[in-house]
Amino acid sequence: MSTLVKEQQALSLKNACVEFMFAYQLRNVDKMLGFCDQEGEVWFRPLGEAGKGKIGELGKAIWSSLIDCFPDIDNTVDATVAEDGESVRCQVVIRGTQAKDFAGIASKGKKFDSDHIFIFHLNPANKIDRIHITWDHEDFQRQLS
Repeated sequence: MSTLVKEQQALSLKNACVEFMFAYQLRNVDKMLGFCDQEGEVWFRPLGEAGKGKIGELGKAIWSSLIDCFPDIDNTVDATVAEDGESVRCQVVIRGTQAKDFAGIASKGKKFDSDHIFIFHLNPANKIDRIHITWDHEDFQRQLS
């Protein structure tokens, strides 16, 4: 495979992931899910086994709750790296101000600013079919308490 073809494939993979993150920035869960295979796997790693599920179920529920509880939630994509012909690693900063209780954390109106790593896997149809997300959950909780 030529270098140009590999670069075009990497760009196509990255674009799908950046578009997903842009939809997140717009707080549009339906648009986010439009870039995904609804039956695909999501894993919010710091939550352990409770953080594993389907993108169209658990992912939708958590992202919807985040947007509801942090109505000004925003993100900045710092870097995207195509790791192979199917995966992209995105370094993202997510921030917001808590307006409602979230995941057992009482709202005190505080802000958070947290580095996240999203690892996206895309299927041959260029749909995201696996997302693994990690962040420093203890720091997230500390910022909000």
